[in-house]
Amino acid sequence: MQETELIPTQNEVRTWLLTTLKHSFHVEYFLDKLGLGSKDPERPHDLVGFGNKFEWDVIKGFALALREPKVDFEKYISPSRELHRQQYHHRKWNNPNPEDITKPIRGASREDMFVGAVDATCSLLENRSYQGGNHDYDEITRLASKNPPHRTHWMLKIIPDMREIKQPELFLIDNLADFPNIGVPVDLYKAIKSRTAETLEMLKRDYDYIIVE
Repeated sequence: MQETELIPTQNEVRTWLLTTLKHSFHVEYFLDKLGLGSKDPERPHDLVGFGNKFEWDVIKGFALALREPKVDFEKYISPSRELHRQQYHHRKWNNPNPEDITKPIRGASREDMFVGAVDATCSLLENRSYQGGNHDYDEITRLASKNPPHRTHWMLKIIPDMREIKQPELFLIDNLADFPNIGVPVDLYKAIKSRTAETLEMLKRDYDYIIVE
């Protein structure tokens, strides 16, 4: 007997999309303030390019991570995570330089590594249950030292700069249909709005998810 495919509920998809939207704003906010990300061809962060978090094959796994009781991670969520890891910023961040961990990996620039460090730091600032909830900068500094050495180096260099910047008001983003610009460049804000609307339409048209009434 063929096993029934496990798919996320409408509420799980909605929650995942809102979490992703906030994270994209979060990272883009800091990249703008720090003058980083110019070499990354997949902007807005996490929303465009192969393996982005708004494409169905990534959504359908990650959204199930919100389910209680927990589903089999390796079976349902890991494939989506591996697909997302094909994004430019993950490919640059995930592979250390075998010769010197304090230098960018082969094929990556210092800026690429700082983008990865900003992304990792933002994810820890956010309330992600699988990472133990949200953390403050002191906690993140301690956690950074437990990362693979090549990640620790870049995170410890960028965290002091991030904590000196006024923190973005992510709580203002609470609606997928209408959300404010919390401080990113106008062209990126417009791109985020367009990509979000496109994703909502795709989910409605192709998968019968009515995320926004």
